[in-house]
Amino acid sequence: MTTDVRVPDTVAQAEAAWLVAITKGSEERRELMLPDCVVVHGPVGNVHDRERFLSYDASMGPIVEAETSAVTCLERGGRAIVTCFQKMRVRRSPDLPPFLVQAVATRLWFSTDEGWRLGHMQLSRRQPPA
Repeated sequence: MTTDVRVPDTVAQAEAAWLVAITKGSEERRELMLPDCVVVHGPVGNVHDRERFLSYDASMGPIVEAETSAVTCLERGGRAIVTCFQKMRVRRSPDLPPFLVQAVATRLWFSTDEGWRLGHMQLSRRQPPA
């Protein structure tokens, strides 16, 4: 299967590609993730490998919109840690408006011969500001 996602040359491109990929589907995200990527997520702290995370995420419904704010990046020695607030709108039912999920995200990117790839991600849900 060929997709529009290209493994990015910079961390900023990786982050931008990730936001596009999460609205496209599992294959697009898989291309940006290392095979041994680990994701910690969910209200109970699930720890999933790449394939289990992609399967779990697909079962929640399609993400129709994603954005980040308050992005910080620390890059050293072929690794980059990105932290941000992330909003995603998930369509759980075609009859309802998309459900808003807010999280604090931390992503660890690795520079590889193919470009920057995701090696670890942690998503901690947060309550909307009052």
